[in-house]
Amino acid sequence: MEKLIDQIYSEFDASITITPTTGKTFSETEINWKELSSIKDVKTIAKGREELIVLEYGQPIEDQKDYRIKRTNARLYAVDDAFLNVTGLPKHHKGGAPVLHDPQGPTGIMGIGLINKLEASINSEFTIFLPKKNISVRAKQPFLKKKTRISSVLVYQNKIVNEETFLWPLSDFREFVKDTNKTISHIYVRAEPGADLMDLKNSFQQKLGDSFQVKTYHEKNALIFKTSKSEKLILTLILIFVFILACFNLVSSITMIYIEKKNNFLALKSLGITQKGIFQIFFFQGIMISALGALLGALLGYLICALQMKFEPIKISANQAYPIGFSWIDFSTIVVSVGILTVLFTFITVKLLTRND
Repeated sequence: MEKLIDQIYSEFDASITITPTTGKTFSETEINWKELSSIKDVKTIAKGREELIVLEYGQPIEDQKDYRIKRTNARLYAVDDAFLNVTGLPKHHKGGAPVLHDPQGPTGIMGIGLINKLEASINSEFTIFLPKKNISVRAKQPFLKKKTRISSVLVYQNKIVNEETFLWPLSDFREFVKDTNKTISHIYVRAEPGADLMDLKNSFQQKLGDSFQVKTYHEKNALIFKTSKSEKLILTLILIFVFILACFNLVSSITMIYIEKKNNFLALKSLGITQKGIFQIFFFQGIMISALGALLGALLGYLICALQMKFEPIKISANQAYPIGFSWIDFSTIVVSVGILTVLFTFITVKLLTRND
């Protein structure tokens, strides 16, 4: 599950996101873009403005000269073309090619959940409502309005992205809001595969200084990843509790064998075996019983993991296999836990049985 969560939040979110420490926006002229691009392990850098907007779609009513209006809130990403590569959008879309401009003018890219809320199609025309800045409550026109089309629909595993995201070209957004200072609110960075994000973050922080806040996608979604790690810890504790319950079967097996062989102790003692020797016989027998079960369980578990990783027979949806990953740390934790519990329960059981004899 931890692997699935990492995959979901790394597809659309940039590897590194940079925002101003104070205020919402800053001028892009403050940034030395050439210097940032030269940082090691940087693949793509994009810039953008994020705003909350209202999208409207007027759906024609059949056989009537009227419209049924649909409106919904959305998060506007006013971005440059590089942002499409930062988010890997060419691999996560439906419909036409995902572009922010075509021969007819600017176009948007809408999340599939958002277009479903509006009950629209990819060929529909939409209206953007953006709240004006520094206006009074009694203003007659509190919103800026702009009609637009979309070129494509984005489809990610992250449901929130699908239901809230609307991409639009940054240059046209600046004309829309009459921004002559070339302001942006975010810098998005896609790292090279296998790059150390913390090292990359520190490099950006050193270049930009304290005026900017640099976060990895793990830090941006810290609550989700902390919850995932807590869930993993809880599952490990539950698994250990199951092992403890299974150890009671081991206790009953050793006890039954001990009672069954108790009549043979006199013959063993006449051959010279001591009380310590009897203890060792049953102790190692208990260890062998549990070791055989643990070995078979570990091999079977590893085989199931390997089959799922290679052939993906178990699926959580038509196009999504159940995510699974193999970690030697987790594997070792389970094996060591089984070993400790086995030795502990076997020792106590045999010690009590031989002491009472």
